[in-house]
Amino acid sequence: MQRPPAKPAPAAPAAKEETPVAAPPKSKKMLMIVIVILLMGIAGGAGWFFSKGSAPAEEKAETAKAKEEPAYEAKFVPLGENFTVNLQREEGDQYLQAGITLKILQPDLEEKIKALMPEIRSKLLFLLSSKKPSELQTIEGKKKLIAEIIAVTDTVLGISDAPAEETADVAEPAEAEASAPAAAQPAPAEPKTTGVVDVLFTSFIIQ
Repeated sequence: MQRPPAKPAPAAPAAKEETPVAAPPKSKKMLMIVIVILLMGIAGGAGWFFSKGSAPAEEKAETAKAKEEPAYEAKFVPLGENFTVNLQREEGDQYLQAGITLKILQPDLEEKIKALMPEIRSKLLFLLSSKKPSELQTIEGKKKLIAEIIAVTDTVLGISDAPAEETADVAEPAEAEASAPAAAQPAPAEPKTTGVVDVLFTSFIIQ
């Protein structure tokens, strides 16, 4: 007997082809890194430029300001022995004994004051002896005397030609200040930096 022909074995199912995932190209990643590095470099360079570029301008401004505003160092020049003068008569004979020291900020002015000391003392003796006791017993009177001493001394030193009578008025009494409106108050004057800037009394006795 003939055998039936053998059936061919079924073909094995074809394996599914797996599509490989495409990896990101290296060129794009490198490009991103380069761009980030460039941006960081530009930002750092700009910061350095502005910080360094503004520094010289600030240094120049500070140098110019230092030249315009020289540093002053206060010096105190005593006018020798205490002044003793007879005051203008009011209720009886009274005299004033005062020690006077001048405050200056210009270092070269000290020698000039010492050289002109006899004339300065003479002018101040006339000024002090022209006062009445009542004029010197108040704070306002003493402030006015200080302004007059500064004016007289500056005139002798050739710094100011204004006589003592033309010096600025002292502060008004408290009653007048209270009644005056705030808008009428004068602006504060800038501190004096030339000539005699202040007067200090080391003693002030009225008897």
